[in-house]
Amino acid sequence: GQSLGYGFVNYVEAGDADRAIGALNGLKLQTKTIKVSYARPSSASIRDANLYVSGLPKAMGQKEMEQLFSQYGRIITSRILV
Repeated sequence: GQSLGYGFVNYVEAGDADRAIGALNGLKLQTKTIKVSYARPSSASIRDANLYVSGLPKAMGQKEMEQLFSQYGRIITSRILV
């Protein structure tokens, strides 16, 4: 039931993903440094807007991750792997 430290964020606009990567990649959260990068696109409609996030603190929940990333654009979906 705890985070494995990985998550995904899908944005409506590719530019929002770029801004999130620029601002959040390497950010220290609690004792972790997160890595934010493009995920492999599963379809053309989300190419360059699907982010892979690693190094999330185990205590971080879905709501906290969405709050962190929502300031960079409209999120289609997000998910923390547990």
